[in-house]
Amino acid sequence: MKKRRWVRRAAIACVLVLALALGVLRAAAEAKLQSQAVTAAVTVLEPQTLRSTVTASGVVKSASTTNVYTLVSGCVVQDVHVSVGDTVEAGGILCQLDSSTLEDTLEKQRLSLSVSQNSSSQSLSASEKQYQDAAANLAAGLNTSVNSARTSTENALRALEKAQQDYDDARTEVDDGMNSQLVQAEEAFDQALTRLSRAEETYTKAKEQAGDRYRELRLAASNAKKERDAAQKLVTELTEKLTETPDDAELKSQLELAKLELESAQQTFDFAEEDLEYFEADSSVSYGGQTLRAIREAYEDAETARDSARKSLELAQAAVDSQLAAYAAALDDAQTAYDNALVNQQAVETGVRQSLEDQRAALSASRASSDTSVQELEIRSLEDQILDCTVTAPVSGTVTAVNVTVGAAPAGVLFVIEDTSRLEVDVAVKEYDVGAVAEGMQAVVRADALEDEEFSGKLTFLAPAASQQTGGTVEYEATVAVSDAGTPLRIGMSAKADVIVEEKEDVLAVPYESLGVSEDGLDVVYLAEEQEDGSYLVREVPVTLGLEGELSVEAEGEGLEAGCLILSNADESLVGLRITPDFGGTAQESASGELMDMMLEEARGDAS
Repeated sequence: MKKRRWVRRAAIACVLVLALALGVLRAAAEAKLQSQAVTAAVTVLEPQTLRSTVTASGVVKSASTTNVYTLVSGCVVQDVHVSVGDTVEAGGILCQLDSSTLEDTLEKQRLSLSVSQNSSSQSLSASEKQYQDAAANLAAGLNTSVNSARTSTENALRALEKAQQDYDDARTEVDDGMNSQLVQAEEAFDQALTRLSRAEETYTKAKEQAGDRYRELRLAASNAKKERDAAQKLVTELTEKLTETPDDAELKSQLELAKLELESAQQTFDFAEEDLEYFEADSSVSYGGQTLRAIREAYEDAETARDSARKSLELAQAAVDSQLAAYAAALDDAQTAYDNALVNQQAVETGVRQSLEDQRAALSASRASSDTSVQELEIRSLEDQILDCTVTAPVSGTVTAVNVTVGAAPAGVLFVIEDTSRLEVDVAVKEYDVGAVAEGMQAVVRADALEDEEFSGKLTFLAPAASQQTGGTVEYEATVAVSDAGTPLRIGMSAKADVIVEEKEDVLAVPYESLGVSEDGLDVVYLAEEQEDGSYLVREVPVTLGLEGELSVEAEGEGLEAGCLILSNADESLVGLRITPDFGGTAQESASGELMDMMLEEARGDAS
């Protein structure tokens, strides 16, 4: 156990001694570096134009491509006048088709037209006269069928208007209370009601004065009447039943008994009526100088007069309603007659117009049979086809494709003519770049086949919607027009377009390789400042970054100005050390590597 502890302590002591030695060696090497300069690649800061771009790849094509077709069929190619690469002017002949077959057909069509134009014109003249006469008669109002129908409609309309007036007058007379028969009946009914009211009032007071005896007599007479009526009803029902079953002995027995009860009830009623009449005729119980009988009979007469007046009023009202109904029926009949007359008139007019239309159709057919416009159109079509047998260039440009062969029938695109002076590049902009670009932005066009040559351009089109997905990346179609003329660009070349999103002139920019990060996390560059003895001392300078270009980024910081030197490759190990600037960028060793070499060299010297 003690031996293990001793070994551990010895190992720790060795590590401490080695670390101390390395520290001493590093300090010695750094001291030597302070007096001996290290070679380091530097970059001279110069004002430059810095661009932020979006790069997209595509293919060069013409901004104006025209495909040449022919509508002529059945003809073979006779001559071809151009080859790929030829420059043509608009209207120049590209090829000639054999038109001999079309010319033969044209001659036959012209002969047929000459024969058709000599056809009979008398039939056409007769049809025209018949149609014009019928149209003139209708326009002048001389068609008898139409005139008769219109007269019937007018008469029916006048009858309808009179029936409407009669009904309106009768309705107004009733509504305004001007019907004499109805007015008299209403007045008679009102007077009967008044008399009844007075008689009822007198009768009521007379009954009150007569007292309870009169009420008892009246009640007895009323009850006796009810019993008599009930007995009479029973006799009637039994008699009807016995009629249906005349041999029913029980019904006969019930009927005899019912008749006896009816006779008894009738006697009771007669006695009650006699007592009541005697009481009413007794002058000792009179009212206003009249007996109760006279007052009751006056009341009953008033009721009868009221009922008669009501009946007369109802009859008068019914008569008025009947008269209004008659007027309404007459109005309906007149309306129906007018509607029928109108329908008949329309039918007649439609028939006449249809007849006229049939005559016009016959005239058109006659004209068509003598019309040579179809033949003339066919002749013009043949003439056009013969002219089209000479295929010409619709635009000026360079022939880039010839798809015809002498002796073969042409089909599809015969020639392709493109304007090689107006070029553009169809590119695909990535989804993450599309928000930064817009139509009208300037661009730089580069072709893979032309190495470092650059050409000016402009973004002329940006698709509003995504067109495709490549490897899961959404892309938008765009077009960059080449602004420079006479470029060595050729149609079909692979090219790249750098769309300039932002551009600054005369700014200081540092390569991305020259950027470092300080212990505080700040962006820094390493400035090589010239000393009085002509050596350069490295100093760390915090910078503020701006516009980012493809290879460099705008930077501002203390001491950064045009002409100053910075380390081409950020190396914090050189801060505070002297360097020898390498303007050609050939220094391969890093400052930290050179420092290690010096430490090893120093160690070897100490060992010797």
